[in-house]
Amino acid sequence: MTMDILKKASLLTAEFISMSADKVQEVADEFVKKGTIHDSEAKKFVSEVRTNLESREKEFTERWEQVVSSMQQLGSTLGIKKVEKDNLDDRIDELERHIDELKSRRDLLNKEIAKDQALASASVKAAAVNNAAAATKKN
Repeated sequence: MTMDILKKASLLTAEFISMSADKVQEVADEFVKKGTIHDSEAKKFVSEVRTNLESREKEFTERWEQVVSSMQQLGSTLGIKKVEKDNLDDRIDELERHIDELKSRRDLLNKEIAKDQALASASVKAAAVNNAAAATKKN
């Protein structure tokens, strides 16, 4: 899963860099149309920007590959293979479901206990009222 995220982020970055270069070309073309800069200046500028962006993309890709490699090494160092990790993730999900079931049972028991306590309290009050009524009748 983490690797999928890393791959998607890498592709997104490459797409962003490509879009940036395209946008620079559009702006340069507009400046040429308006006569703000000469065609040769625009080509030179766009070429420099593309070179700069490609260089940054290469740097980013190299760093990204280092991160991915480090993560893979960390997984290997910890002795966790993808299958083992998936099994652990499944087990964690199973345990979380079990915990949720236990919490639900606890909540139901707490409601039943509260209901029983309310009934017991009502019975004690009723007995007290009956005792008071009986004592009043005797007097």
